[in-house]
Amino acid sequence: MKRFAAHYLLLPEVGFIRQQVVEIADDGRVCHIFPLTEEIESVEWMPGLIALFPGSEIKNTGMFEKNIPVFQFNLPVVSDQTSSCPKEFLAVSEERGEVLFPYLFYPFDFTSMQPVAGTRHRLLR
Repeated sequence: MKRFAAHYLLLPEVGFIRQQVVEIADDGRVCHIFPLTEEIESVEWMPGLIALFPGSEIKNTGMFEKNIPVFQFNLPVVSDQTSSCPKEFLAVSEERGEVLFPYLFYPFDFTSMQPVAGTRHRLLR
């Protein structure tokens, strides 16, 4: 089991949530999300944005492509770290039978909350 944190976590149906930890199982799927309120052992800090997508959503891991639909919307920034949104999002995804995987987008423009020229994405493992 691995844990990653970043400045923001993107939940496509919710928005951007500040400083969350994403815990992934050995098979790479997201199994738990919780707020990063203090330094925690075994949490790897990642620069950029972590986004959760179903396994079939993003197929390549090369240069960022402008056709990833979630970045075409103005999603809100959810500032409440203790919000239950991440847990609810994960539960709803599990009910639908979706397996979510964490992708790191870096570099990322936190002013416009959009990828920039040269943004790359990769699956976190």
